[in-house]
Amino acid sequence: MSIEWQDAYKIGNAEADASKKALFELANEIIAEDDWIALRPKIIALFKQMQKQFDLEDALMAQVAYPEAKVKAHAEAHHQFLMRLRDRSMDVGKGHMNKKAIVGVMTDWAEQHVTTDDVQLAQALAVSA
Repeated sequence: MSIEWQDAYKIGNAEADASKKALFELANEIIAEDDWIALRPKIIALFKQMQKQFDLEDALMAQVAYPEAKVKAHAEAHHQFLMRLRDRSMDVGKGHMNKKAIVGVMTDWAEQHVTTDDVQLAQALAVSA
């Protein structure tokens, strides 16, 4: 199993696109890793990278005067994904490895958020360019 990057996931901002691609790469490193000790720093890096990505997207929404209702919904989706990932990361810190749950968060993000909310952001960025 892997979470495959596609160029269609780009939103039209080089920094945000590189950051998003890095998230896919980290998720796939976690999927491929079975050593619990090696997973811990990767999960921490994944959380930090996800926070960075969401901060970039939030800034982009502000730059293009994204509709307020969409900003709120998009930001709330970001918050929910971060909280889910944080909770799973805290489990790891307590010595409970649930790699399947972490992969589930990333799969949901890739299949639901990236293909819907981020597509709408990409369209708004394209119009404003």
